[in-house]
Amino acid sequence: MDWGWDRGGEYLDAAELVVGELAANAVTHGRVPGRDFLLTMVLVLPPEGGSGTLRITVADSRGERLPTPVPAPCPDGEHGRGLVLVGALALRWGVLPRLPAGKTVWAELPGPPR
Repeated sequence: MDWGWDRGGEYLDAAELVVGELAANAVTHGRVPGRDFLLTMVLVLPPEGGSGTLRITVADSRGERLPTPVPAPCPDGEHGRGLVLVGALALRWGVLPRLPAGKTVWAELPGPPR
């Protein structure tokens, strides 16, 4: 069955960018020696058809909460735009505690029309 996530589509491009940003943040800011991060993606289909939602989660072992809303990046800075991009592409995103230690950053993206 074709769910519309074909290569090169704008929905797939947005998903790739969000996965890349959340994974890069986990590696850069959430790394604890000897621990990895966990990436999951789930396509949630509505009961009566429609486009569905792609939920992306990245869990790491550091428990610091991310500032929400994310502060605006410095105009000439080289960093600080990843979560701004996630916020622009996602329907919604947030941070949850991960027990026993760590945090999970999640984002939900709209699926392509079917």
